[in-house]
Amino acid sequence: MIRVRSYPLLLPALILAACSSSPVRVRGEDVDWRPAAPRARIVATDRATSPNVLSRFEPGTIIDLQEEPRAASGIPIPGGGFLPSLNGVIHSSRIDRPQALGLLPRVVAVVVDESGFEWYQHADGSMTSSRYAWKPAVGRWEAVTMHAIPE
Repeated sequence: MIRVRSYPLLLPALILAACSSSPVRVRGEDVDWRPAAPRARIVATDRATSPNVLSRFEPGTIIDLQEEPRAASGIPIPGGGFLPSLNGVIHSSRIDRPQALGLLPRVVAVVVDESGFEWYQHADGSMTSSRYAWKPAVGRWEAVTMHAIPE
C-alpha cells in the first residue's frame, strides 16, 4: 500500500513555481555577466558533441545592460566594431540587417532563451545571437549569426 500525504498549500506553490514563465529581470550591475568562453577543445566534425556553451543563467533571465558590450573581435556590426560573440562561438559572421531599417540600435539587454542560449536585445526589440549549428551538407559544426527583427 502506498500512502500519499496531502499538503494543500505546498502543491499549488510548487506547480506555480514550475510553470511560471515570467522572466527574471536583473540589472547588469548586479550580476557578473560575460559572454561564455569557448570550449577548450572543439571537434567540428563530431556531431554528438555540441561546441555551444549555454548560459550560466536560468532560461527566461533578462539582464539589463547599462553599457553596450564591445570587443576587439566577435560579431561584426554594421557601421564598424564588434559585439562579443555569444554561446562559446569563436569566430562569428556579420549581422544581416536590411539597410531600410537603418543602423543597428544599441544593445540594452542579454536574454536567455528557453534552450539556454544567450541573445542580445537591441533598443528596437530586435535580437542578435551567435551559436554553432550542425551543417549536414558539409558534416561539421559551423558558427552562425542570427538577427531577428520583430514585425
